[in-house]
Amino acid sequence: MGEDRPVSALEGVASQVTPLGIGLPYMAGLPADLYRSSVVDFVEVTVETLSRPRQHGTSVAIDLVTDKLEHARDTCGALPIVVHGVELSIGSAAGWNEAYLDLLDDFQQRWPFLWHSEHLGFQTMADHHGKIVEIGVPLPLPPTEEAAALVTARSRSIRERYGVPFLLENPAHYLGHLPADATIGDDIGLMRAILAGSGCGQLLDLHNVYCNAVNHRFNAFDAIDRMPLERAVELHVAGGSWHDGFWTDAHDSRVPETVWELLEYTLPRAPNVKGVVFEMLEPHAVRLGPDVIEAELSRAQSIWECCRAGRP
Repeated sequence: MGEDRPVSALEGVASQVTPLGIGLPYMAGLPADLYRSSVVDFVEVTVETLSRPRQHGTSVAIDLVTDKLEHARDTCGALPIVVHGVELSIGSAAGWNEAYLDLLDDFQQRWPFLWHSEHLGFQTMADHHGKIVEIGVPLPLPPTEEAAALVTARSRSIRERYGVPFLLENPAHYLGHLPADATIGDDIGLMRAILAGSGCGQLLDLHNVYCNAVNHRFNAFDAIDRMPLERAVELHVAGGSWHDGFWTDAHDSRVPETVWELLEYTLPRAPNVKGVVFEMLEPHAVRLGPDVIEAELSRAQSIWECCRAGRP
């Protein structure tokens, strides 16, 4: 897993991957023509959507479904792909999801990806019998030295396992006043400590920043200024909705105007960003339709091109 040491450079990212542009998640329910349009430069694949669980002794394995995989490859054509995982649960104290890593091993052999990412949080825990159970919703890690050390070691091992950049996504969360160590401070300090120690990059989700700013009443642009932007490799933009008094990261609507402003603000300050992904969940993407999705992608493309050209 490598020696414990701070990693000052963004290892395996800036030198290996050229900028891609604007990406869209693979969604089987969308027309294939959308992935061949001029506004999609790469595809973000969530491998779990191409798989099914299987009982394996006392545990559960996850297998790729060949028909789903081949349909995805036909749809994406020659577009480069990156992977965005949802089931690793990298921060679970009782252990992460080994079945997901086995799935990713198989997927990398069949369809190589340029980088992969996972959410910084946990969604499983051990019950009083020691059995691992699903919580049902991703939860944030407390900003403590213990949490930072746990995820730093796991992130470094994943980066070395696949030989491509590994990114951690900053989560949207709805809990305040988590226990914290003064040496870490808050969720931004936690991410900074993990990235510095692991050599990994960040998937900076701007809608998650916006969610947290709205729900916890802070300035999103001030938060961006505190982040290790030299570590950001991928950016997410997305939409959300109100639920029980919280603005939620529902991926069910167009991108809020403030999130577009955050993208314009962040891109010039993040020198190693290789791509921007517009996130939607498939049922909402099908409901809104390809014209709306293409309009959002076009706006992202315009901001990307302006920032890369050095124009405000």
